[in-house]
Amino acid sequence: MILIFEDGWVWKQSSKSSYDTIAIDLHHELASPSLSDSQNAFINLILQPVPGRSILSREAKEYFEEVSGSWDVLRKSFYGDEVRDAVLAAARLLPEHTVLDVGAGTGFLTEGAAKIVRKVIALDFSDAMMGEARAKLGGRNVEFKIGNVERIPLPHASIDAVIGNMVLHHCPSPEASVKEMARVLVPGGRLVLSDLQEHSYESLRKEHADLWLGFKKDYVRMTLQKAGLQDVSVEALSSCCSETKENEQIRIPMFLAAGHKPW
Repeated sequence: MILIFEDGWVWKQSSKSSYDTIAIDLHHELASPSLSDSQNAFINLILQPVPGRSILSREAKEYFEEVSGSWDVLRKSFYGDEVRDAVLAAARLLPEHTVLDVGAGTGFLTEGAAKIVRKVIALDFSDAMMGEARAKLGGRNVEFKIGNVERIPLPHASIDAVIGNMVLHHCPSPEASVKEMARVLVPGGRLVLSDLQEHSYESLRKEHADLWLGFKKDYVRMTLQKAGLQDVSVEALSSCCSETKENEQIRIPMFLAAGHKPW
């Protein structure tokens, strides 16, 4: 095993894994009750970003810069509008709300939320994806911010609801990301996320810059609870993320996770 320092992270390289594999390995190792305190401490240490360095993978940035112009068409081939409907319904949005859409991309969730609430803040690390969102939604009740979900550029307790779709599997540290989402929620504010359930399609790492191969629902539930959220639910969505590869139809189950910050 070789440990490589890149983009502020430690990656493990071997003949059987890519740099991104370290996150998958750590995800399972962190959930293992057999880990010693020293092993946990080491894992948590290497998952801390280096100050002043990027905490998002170069691969993800390059991928979304490349596909930004065609993302809306691609997204429709992966999953439908019913995913957005499920997220917005679970968020229990009200007209007076200010909503944060994390990993907003070209505005899939933002567009729907903006029809309901006073203001939506669309946050994404990709300038190109934000550019597409601005082209569609500029001039509406939407504010656009460049940034990432592990360092949300907003004050504590400033957001009524945080929503996100297909963002968690691109986060180097899902637990840190969810904790940061919870930080910006007002007391009673809701967090709702949709994403992939755990799967074994390794090719998605290179093809779509996926850092995690989905998540077990129990892990997602634990992550929201550790962030201090209450009444956490993690349910399977009726929708799947679908893609045709070499005449084979791939269908990956999705989940919908929700919880609220204590009053």
